[in-house]
Amino acid sequence: MSGKTPKLMPQEARYIVVMDYMILPLDFRDLRYALAKNGYELASGKNIAPPPTRIMFSGEIARMKETTVVADSESSEIGTVSRSLQEAYASFNDLARVISSELDVDLNEKVKRYFVSAHYRVATGKLPLREIPRAENKEAVAKFSEIMGQNLSSFSIRLTPKDASLNQENWLEIAIEPDLLDESKYHIGIIYRNLEKERTDMFVRDLESNLLKIIKLIEG
Repeated sequence: MSGKTPKLMPQEARYIVVMDYMILPLDFRDLRYALAKNGYELASGKNIAPPPTRIMFSGEIARMKETTVVADSESSEIGTVSRSLQEAYASFNDLARVISSELDVDLNEKVKRYFVSAHYRVATGKLPLREIPRAENKEAVAKFSEIMGQNLSSFSIRLTPKDASLNQENWLEIAIEPDLLDESKYHIGIIYRNLEKERTDMFVRDLESNLLKIIKLIEG
């Protein structure tokens, strides 16, 4: 088992754009019509008021196979949720194409920030509870152990940009810990925010290979 090739198993991923408008510049009825016209299965739309009433909306809008389109008109967010980040990213690009051609709104224009989140399980054949302490600060953990009166070790690794602020627009957070449902696997959670599409797309492209490199470093 120790020679097992690491296996990355996607759990859920989101690719969201937050637009720089007070309210998302899409009419709910027009959006539903455009998506249905292009093969999306619409979420329930009971009691939709007729024009010219402005409809505020939030949550699931439609589905395409295993991908969900989500939006929040008040926070001016729209994007996709899928099993893997690559699927969410590809689905967002399709969504952006449909909205551009049908509704003349460019989801990559007037962007406040891009938001990406993803969850993975990783199986390497080794136990994370034994491997994660390889990356810990031994001196600090020894002091914690002395304070608590028992031998401690690190349960998780959490990485953020050095000297960053939690409230800044550009952000990265990587959390690595044993999976709570299967301690033989790692759970990795990712949160990423950026103002630039090119940087965000590069992050999406390289993420999975970079995560495997981090796990390899942890396990030495």
